[in-house]
Amino acid sequence: MKEFKNKYNSLLIVLVLVGFPEILLPQQKSDQVIKVGVYDNPPKIFLNAKGQPDGFFIDIVKDIAKKENLQIEFQFNSWNNLYQMLQDGTIDVLPDMVYSRERDTIFSLNKLSVISSWLEIFSRKDLQLQSILDLENLKIGVLKGSNQEKYLANVLSNELNLSYKMYPYDSYSSSVEALKQSKIDVIIADRFFAFSDLFDENMVATGLILRPSELHFGFTKNKNPELVALFDRNLSIQKNDSNSAYYKSLFRWLEKDSKKYIPSYIKWLLLVVFSALLLSSIFLVLLKKRVKNRTAELFKAKEKVGESESQLKLIADNFVKGMLYQVVTVDENKREFKYLSDSVVQLYGCTAAEAMQDPNKIYQKIHPDDIKQLLEEEKKALKNRITFNAECRVINPDGSIRWSYFTSRPRVINDLVCWDGLEVDISERKMMEIELKMAKERAEEADRLKSSFLANMSHEIRTPMNGILGFAELLKEPNLKGKKQQKYIKIIEKSGIRMLNIINDIINISKIESGQMEVNLTKSNINEQLEYIHTFFSPEAIKKKIKLSYEHALPFNEAFISTDREKLFAILTNLVKNAINHTEEGGIVFGYQHKGNFIEFFVRDSGIGIPENRQEAVFERFIQADIANKMALQGAGLGLSISKAYVEILGGSIWLESEEGEGTTFYFTLPYVQEKRSVINSDFSSLLTKKPTHCKKLKIIIADDDVISQKLIAKVIKEYGREIITAKNGLEAVQACRENPDIDLVFMDIQMPIMDGYEAAIEIRKFNKKVIIIAQTAYALSGDMEKDVGSECNDYISKPLNIEGVKHLIFRYFEN
Repeated sequence: MKEFKNKYNSLLIVLVLVGFPEILLPQQKSDQVIKVGVYDNPPKIFLNAKGQPDGFFIDIVKDIAKKENLQIEFQFNSWNNLYQMLQDGTIDVLPDMVYSRERDTIFSLNKLSVISSWLEIFSRKDLQLQSILDLENLKIGVLKGSNQEKYLANVLSNELNLSYKMYPYDSYSSSVEALKQSKIDVIIADRFFAFSDLFDENMVATGLILRPSELHFGFTKNKNPELVALFDRNLSIQKNDSNSAYYKSLFRWLEKDSKKYIPSYIKWLLLVVFSALLLSSIFLVLLKKRVKNRTAELFKAKEKVGESESQLKLIADNFVKGMLYQVVTVDENKREFKYLSDSVVQLYGCTAAEAMQDPNKIYQKIHPDDIKQLLEEEKKALKNRITFNAECRVINPDGSIRWSYFTSRPRVINDLVCWDGLEVDISERKMMEIELKMAKERAEEADRLKSSFLANMSHEIRTPMNGILGFAELLKEPNLKGKKQQKYIKIIEKSGIRMLNIINDIINISKIESGQMEVNLTKSNINEQLEYIHTFFSPEAIKKKIKLSYEHALPFNEAFISTDREKLFAILTNLVKNAINHTEEGGIVFGYQHKGNFIEFFVRDSGIGIPENRQEAVFERFIQADIANKMALQGAGLGLSISKAYVEILGGSIWLESEEGEGTTFYFTLPYVQEKRSVINSDFSSLLTKKPTHCKKLKIIIADDDVISQKLIAKVIKEYGREIITAKNGLEAVQACRENPDIDLVFMDIQMPIMDGYEAAIEIRKFNKKVIIIAQTAYALSGDMEKDVGSECNDYISKPLNIEGVKHLIFRYFEN
């Protein structure tokens, strides 16, 4: 019995010395105190309900401190303050630091990443976010001073051009409280936020992922390199041991509903061992039970790891317009995929298994013009051990082109370079960039044209104004003789006509550009129009000593076409006028040929010609603003642009043939449908040949709010009037007609105060159907005048008034 007791005591001593040396023989603690920063970011790092540091990073730090005999002093503060304290050296270690190039220059980061992470968007339950673009105009909560705050400002504002409001908070608990009170709409946090107690039923994990990143320990720059190496060494040991504190903590914190971490039971186990020595039967029972419980825990932990992996795979496989991948560089020209998320099917039309078996199913889809740039970026990233970022074009399965953004970071595994990366379809963003660039170019072109237009108009308007005002001043000379006086008057008249033409061109091009130009189709005899234009321009051609002739291909009674007579007249007039301006000797021939269903008009001159590189430009607006000086004679540079628009409106086309120094021929076509006419009314010839004779003396009302216009009309019609009454507005004109039922003629200005001329004409017709009402309008375009004058007026005349035209109207209605 004594011998058994001695063996029992010996066994007890051996068990104590071998199994529990840390309790009986405590190691010597280091004198060095390591100050570790703690901030609120559960479950990675935070203060628990007892006010003690806790979380995944705290477990790792405590395990390293225990194995390396370090004394740890935890200091709790906000991330922003701890960030500054680490720079100042007030603390030694700051866990949970995302790698960035900027931080790598400010701090010393341990080389081996602790764990991979990414940003995720967490929103209120009532929001239904489908993509990152849905963050437009939302209020976003972030951790103050965090890397994600700068990243979001750069990506959302600069790259995606989103408008939003960012609200930085000192802690995640503050941002969660703001979300519950609807002060913000979403929280941008790392993926571990979903496993914290802060994440509850009031918010939703949207599954929208941003910026993959690696988490490290941060150290004061170059302060204690041995401490950095110590952390890397211990972290490497932990990550390569499946039973280490690293994986126990990982399983503990990465499950939201997991129980509180099981407290240490080493001392209790010691008591059990001692009790087992006293009561062997109880020891065996307890040991068996403990083994069973431990086995159950391992199975449970394995299930939790499987669930976490499934969750991560589900996120990766449902990545919106992108995919996750891991590729290994076998040699300079060979790549092998080790992992691809199932979302590769959406981008490349092949499964992950197919792409891993044949990497060319992906690499051959890279646009050939972008391969060189990608290889250069890859070499740069590998050489400097930096993140690889690149944009390139990719050929879709249907043959279309998309833009993709690639980001990955190299690491060496078994002497092979491995790239863990992300590809995102950025076609929409690229299209926005292209559209923005085109809009910028259009704006710059519009600004150039505006500047050109203003400069040209300033010159074109000031030139005739200079002639009008200058020679009007000269007319005041007291001893001015009749011949010189008439010369000055002709100059003023010519300058006024030129200014009127400029204004008409501006109005016409404005109506063409705005799509408000109307077409008034009537039957018109083109032979008659050619004859009129020849008669009209003959004096000018004779003055320049050049020959002007015309040709027609159809008999007079077959030369009728349905067209807008005024626009055809404007086209021919402009082309013949240009030919006369640019021809100093030789001649000009204009006319037409009948070609099937079209009439082909031409205007041929022997002038200076147009250089080949300017022949298309002459039809552009304001071309006179940037053409060579020898081409830029008088004019706003709108005539040919208006002519081209008129031809196209009427269903034809216009072009030119020219040789510099030899002359130019302009051609344009109009549709032709033959229709014979037996009776010919020649408005043009009658306009040229008929002259007013005598008519009876008239009682006339001049209704115009402009005193000068009143005086001008009164002067012109003085010889026809026995009594002239003036009115300053439509109301006075109606009253004058009521008081004078024997009124013969009313000159009615359309634009007047109180009551306009159109309303006044309607009122007059209610009690006087016979009086002749002639409207005066500032409109210069056919179609507009008829529309605004209406059926109440007998006729109209446009401003500025043509004196002969006024007399012709009076003669038409009151000829004896």
